Amino acid sequence: MVSRNRLFHHFLILSFILLVWCAASAGQTAIKMKLTMYDDGRSCPAGCDAHVVLHPTNNGTPNVSLPTSEAGTYKKCVSNQACNICFDTDPQSCMVVTYRGNGPHKNTFDFTPAFYEQNCSKSDIPRALATQCASLRKQARKLEGLRNCFQEPEHPKCVNIMSQAKQRQAQDMPLYEACRQQGEVRFNRSRPIAEQRSLDCAYEQKGTGGPNNKGNRWKKLLPAACRANTFVGRDGLDCCSGSLFHDGPLDVECRNFYQQP
Repeated sequence: MVSRNRLFHHFLILSFILLVWCAASAGQTAIKMKLTMYDDGRSCPAGCDAHVVLHPTNNGTPNVSLPTSEAGTYKKCVSNQACNICFDTDPQSCMVVTYRGNGPHKNTFDFTPAFYEQNCSKSDIPRALATQCASLRKQARKLEGLRNCFQEPEHPKCVNIMSQAKQRQAQDMPLYEACRQQGEVRFNRSRPIAEQRSLDCAYEQKGTGGPNNKGNRWKKLLPAACRANTFVGRDGLDCCSGSLFHDGPLDVECRNFYQQP
């Protein structure tokens, strides 16, 4: 038989653990989050609708939690459901968005072009988002007045650019489809390293991108991963679409699709 003293001792230990856990939760504070934009084509969840992805370490924190979380608690958001996000410590910086799962970078809200298109015209959005929208508009203006090859694919300045983009996509499509059908492990087993794929068959297996000015390399997004009428950019970072609002912030990644008039 367990003595009353031992039971009381166990109770005290459990109570202490609970108090420490509650104190730690209450002591959590929001941080200032970065805002980025992405569209990696067929790998983008839900057809790249208006949503956010983020690093799993930020989920279940004062910056990212289920809208149903009780005060002082931060339940993790669930993929494909509503999620409360806060851009910084200001309670007015919070908004409810659709969460679609994990993203690549810590302390970053990675939104789709559709998210910005849906929200940037609103007047009641958080200040951090409004600032980002203004920046996107400014960057998009750099492409104004240039010849948009997505809109004029047969123009003499565009015909070769668009033809080559379509050809690269068509050549890569059989590999992409075979990988999806067989699964990456089986597909890669019978292919040279240059043809091996990763991340749901959308990216190369061995990263050949870069290095950038920080010395970083990355796995390139492959041509067939982009949806119809969109094409992978210069450095394999994103799909270019012909939308100035999306392509402008990508700068040199999509710049080749915009030619001098």
